Amino acid sequence: MIERYLLPQPRLALSQRLIGLATSAMDISDGLVGDLTHICNASNLSAVIEAATLPLSKPARHLLAEQPEHLVTVLTGGDDYELLFTLPATRKAELAQLPVTVIGRMEAGQGASVISAEGRAIETGKGGYRHF
Repeated sequence: MIERYLLPQPRLALSQRLIGLATSAMDISDGLVGDLTHICNASNLSAVIEAATLPLSKPARHLLAEQPEHLVTVLTGGDDYELLFTLPATRKAELAQLPVTVIGRMEAGQGASVISAEGRAIETGKGGYRHF
């Protein structure tokens, strides 16, 4: 995890494959929920993240198994430098060709929310790093 933090590897090949497919894309350097909220605001939509679908590293999975209260930190912490993108539901089949994980959906409304495997809302507070 330290190496990934100190030497992030941009997913340039994936970003090129998203051209013409994704309707929005950004990295999640300021935290998943916070950065997804930026996409929501720009698109006038809301997003629902399904926490159980998050692709987590083995150390992160181990931490959450031992201390599930750290899920909010996983959702709102930054410096992941992973790609976050949206695409129309009609293009979902094309995702099978890409090394990605579907973590939620866009809907009518505002803001980003997270639900547990049981369908309960998970409070994330401010949602991510704030520059100002």
